[in-house]
Amino acid sequence: MWLNLQKRFLTITARIGISAILSFCLTGCGTSRNAPTLIRFWNGFTGPDGTRALQIVRQFNQENPDIEVRMQRIEWGTYYNKLYVAGIGKRAPEVFVLHTSALRRFEETGFVRPIDDLLGDFPVNDLDANVWDATVYKGKHYGLPMDFHPIGLYYNRKLFREAGIVDANGEAKPPRTKSEFLEDARKLTKTSNNAALSQWGYAYSNAPLHVYSLMKQYGGKFFTPDLSKCLLNSPENVAALQFCVDMILKDKTAPSPDASDPWIGFRQGRVAMTWNGIFMLPDLQKQKDLDFAGFPVAQIGEQSAVQAGSHNFCLNANMGEKKRNAAWKFAKFYSDHSLDWAEAGQVPVRKSLRQSPRFAKMTVQSQFANQISYGAYFPQIPFNQEFETEFNYAVERTLRGSVTPKEALDAATAKIEQVIARRREDRQSVTGVASP
Repeated sequence: MWLNLQKRFLTITARIGISAILSFCLTGCGTSRNAPTLIRFWNGFTGPDGTRALQIVRQFNQENPDIEVRMQRIEWGTYYNKLYVAGIGKRAPEVFVLHTSALRRFEETGFVRPIDDLLGDFPVNDLDANVWDATVYKGKHYGLPMDFHPIGLYYNRKLFREAGIVDANGEAKPPRTKSEFLEDARKLTKTSNNAALSQWGYAYSNAPLHVYSLMKQYGGKFFTPDLSKCLLNSPENVAALQFCVDMILKDKTAPSPDASDPWIGFRQGRVAMTWNGIFMLPDLQKQKDLDFAGFPVAQIGEQSAVQAGSHNFCLNANMGEKKRNAAWKFAKFYSDHSLDWAEAGQVPVRKSLRQSPRFAKMTVQSQFANQISYGAYFPQIPFNQEFETEFNYAVERTLRGSVTPKEALDAATAKIEQVIARRREDRQSVTGVASP
């Protein structure tokens, strides 16, 4: 009897096990088969822009249950190195953000795919031509612009009114020309024996972007078309940098970078004007006691120009069709929701969105957007990080009074020439053919 009971128990147990296995396969296998397509999205949006980006990602996931976008934010200081290593190791995310100036460098790695075959019904004509064209390399587009972030003028309206720099209605009147800019800076400067009590007409809160804008306004060049020679120390660029030095040493309307933190000075109401990026707007919006506004930068040189950047959606070249289509659907969704993104301190690149009443209410973004037609990106070169490092160092040394503009730009040019020579040697060793 005991043996019969044991056999019956084993039979029941086996049946339960088989049923469990079948149930697991029917449910588990089905869940795997119907799981959403996973898209990893890397970016450097670690500030308020990251919070807004996450909101857009969550909205996309809710409206597209068949796709799951997982966003990873990495500090810009380490972002590009981590992305580069991940790409070389075949571990790059499906979607990632590249600044326009970095597109060519990453195109050389081979893990960024052109997007021309995916455009389909995307409204390309809704993008500003110079912004869209900046994503082209060898006749192909390597990124979908998600914004335009120029520098512009932030000015303290209260200090302008107190200095009598107003229009016919008594409202603060920002400068448009070189003469107005210099005159306003003089009227707004009030020096004191106690540096902490001084009021400055202008301050270099982001000096490299200011200097680059002026170099472009002065008609400066940076490289020969084939990138075989650096032209950073050209007379036009030297003159532009000298203008900046003169505001500190000659006109004394701007403090030395050693004197204080220029951006903090603006926020404290001790600096009347500064040029900085639209991405700094959220920092000011948190401060309720600062009467500020935004405006295009003044034209100091012979032509209008302002340093600008763009974030671009880029796609991993090593994706299957399903992931590729999902990644592109997300990129288009984000572009369609550019007004949500703009509120975090950006300018939409979609013309139709900039013409909307909602964007008109974003007063600083709207003013900065007037500069789109003459926005100037940093040189799009495969060694952009080396160039920008040397450029920034040259500007810093000059404004701190360590060297003259010519000496600083000569030194930077020599360093960049070394990078060009090293790249030429590396290519020749690989191909056996000398090339820029």
